[in-house]
Amino acid sequence: MKKMLVLQLGVLLVLAGLLTGMFVFTDVYNEVRERIVRVLCLSCIKLQPYTIREFTFTTANNASHPDFVLENLTKGPVFLEYSEDACPACDTMHPVIEQLFNVSYEKDQMFSQTVTFQNQNITFIYINIDHTTSEMRSSQFIYDKDHISGLPMFSVVTLGNDNGIVKPYYTSVYGTLNLNTNNERIQLFTEIIQNSITIYQENVNGFHQDH
Repeated sequence: MKKMLVLQLGVLLVLAGLLTGMFVFTDVYNEVRERIVRVLCLSCIKLQPYTIREFTFTTANNASHPDFVLENLTKGPVFLEYSEDACPACDTMHPVIEQLFNVSYEKDQMFSQTVTFQNQNITFIYINIDHTTSEMRSSQFIYDKDHISGLPMFSVVTLGNDNGIVKPYYTSVYGTLNLNTNNERIQLFTEIIQNSITIYQENVNGFHQDH
C-alpha cells in the first residue's frame, strides 16, 4: 500500500512538473501573461474607474499627437474607440458606439468614418489593438489620461486655446462608463461630444497642424 501511495505521489509530481514547464517555457504562457499585463480588461476585473471628464492639453506620456489624429482635426473633433478581442466590456460598448454614430463595423476590423453629428463633422476611428498598426496601437498610451491601462477606452480630441496657441485638447473615459444602461451611456457620450464641438468651433480658425 505504501509503495502504491509513493508511486501515485511520484506520478502527480511528474505531471505537475510537466504542466509547470509547459506554462513557464512555452509561448502559451508568454502569450497569456503578456495579454494580462499589457492590457487589463476593465470588465473582467469588475473595475469601474473614476475618471475625470475634463479636457487637457497634456498627453498621458508627454508624446506628440499622432499624425492620423492631427490630419483629421482639420475636419472636426476626433473620436477614438480602443478595444481588443478578449474584452467583455468592449462587447457591451460596441453597439452603443454603433448607435451613437449610426455606423456598423466588426470588432476585429480596422474602421474609420467621418460622420455628421449635430451638423458638425466628427471623425470616428475604431482601434482594436489586436488588429491594427503600431502607430494606432501606441496611441492608446498617448490618450490614457487617467493611466488606467485598460480597455475599452474612448478618447475625444478637439481643439483648445492654450495661452494663445490653438492645439489638440482631449479627454478620455473608460469601461462601461460606470453607467447601467445604453441610453445613459449614449447621453454621456453626447454631452462630451457636444462640449468638444463647441470648443472646436471656437478655436479651429487658429489651428496649424504642426502643433
